[in-house]
Amino acid sequence: MTFKDYRDIIRQMEREMQQIGDDMFRGYFDLPVSGGRFWVPSVDIHETGENILVKCEIAGVKAEDLQVSLSGDDKVLTIAGIRKELQEERSGRLRCHQLEVYFGPFERAIPLTQQVPIDRDGLSAVYKDGFLIVTLPKLTVIEKAAPIQIPIAAGEDVVDDVQVEES
Repeated sequence: MTFKDYRDIIRQMEREMQQIGDDMFRGYFDLPVSGGRFWVPSVDIHETGENILVKCEIAGVKAEDLQVSLSGDDKVLTIAGIRKELQEERSGRLRCHQLEVYFGPFERAIPLTQQVPIDRDGLSAVYKDGFLIVTLPKLTVIEKAAPIQIPIAAGEDVVDDVQVEES
């Protein structure tokens, strides 16, 4: 392979190191090591007054090829799917001069802050113009009741059908 300058060598090394890391990651979690690239889409996360918004860049992926899930403890949002390359796009190629767009399966596990409780009933996701936007509404905090005094029974009084004995 002929490189134009050192930046091309660095980019190629980065791609190869990423492939090695991806294969090790998949092997660690007993996922099949793919012959293709296990790529990870870019993600932005920000908070508004009412929501936590996760914006994921996944151009070229069809909505029906996406899965979005929230862990039971609300700690991890997982976005997974596959970007498929059509056979007609691949056929007829004589030579590839540059390949930077990855095809195949992807998965991104996004750790969420535990400082903001999430309203699981209001979760939503929209896919438009190559971006998946997941809205995680904040749970409105219910005011805690003021502390109250609990009376203590003395002697051999009965408390909830349990006999209290003196020693």
